[in-house]
Amino acid sequence: MNFSWWTFALQAANFLILVWLLQHFLFKPVKAIVARRKEEISRALAEASAEKEDAERLKRELEANRSQIVAERQTMLDEARAQLSTERQRIVEETRSETEKIRGQAVKRLDEERIAAGNELLERTIALAANLAERLLRELAVPSMEQPFLGRVIDYLDRLTAQERATLLSQSSAGALLVATAHPLGVQDQSQWHEQLAKRLGADFSLKFSADPTLIAGVEITFPNAILRFNWRDSLSAALKELHANEQPR
Repeated sequence: MNFSWWTFALQAANFLILVWLLQHFLFKPVKAIVARRKEEISRALAEASAEKEDAERLKRELEANRSQIVAERQTMLDEARAQLSTERQRIVEETRSETEKIRGQAVKRLDEERIAAGNELLERTIALAANLAERLLRELAVPSMEQPFLGRVIDYLDRLTAQERATLLSQSSAGALLVATAHPLGVQDQSQWHEQLAKRLGADFSLKFSADPTLIAGVEITFPNAILRFNWRDSLSAALKELHANEQPR
């Protein structure tokens, strides 16, 4: 086989032309396209990275906001619970205080009603006892029952000092002494009363006798400046006052 340099040269020239054509019309546009594509990909990756960073930052911000919201919500819940607890405690205290107040008022009202009922019962008992005593005394009273009271009057006058007796008899000459008894005194009894009183008071006065059934029994002597009372009516009144003073229900 013969080697031809012309053929080799032509084939080499064709190869170089092919290479130049490929380089100029194929490789350069493809390279430019690849470069542009790489640039686009790099830009897209950069944008994606930036977007990812933005997304991460936004996620962190959202998480931070969420944590803040959760914390604020918990704080608000704690404050609301504290306020509710305080308000509940206040309501409980007010209710307890009002209950104690109502209970105290009820107890006081019951005590007052009990005392009033006791007082009313005591009043009725005292009134009944006084009425019974007065009825018995009136049924037992007779004119002769006035005589023992003369002894009480004489005993009282005998125990007076001279000054007290002078005070009792001052201005007695201006009028008569009034002697009121529960029952009318007979002439003999009047004379006895006058005699005994004259021994102690002197004879410079006159006596006027009268009957006062309200005395029940006893005597009431009216002096110019004083009244001597020795009768069952006043004794009953004093007894009633003493009962009222000493036997009030507690």
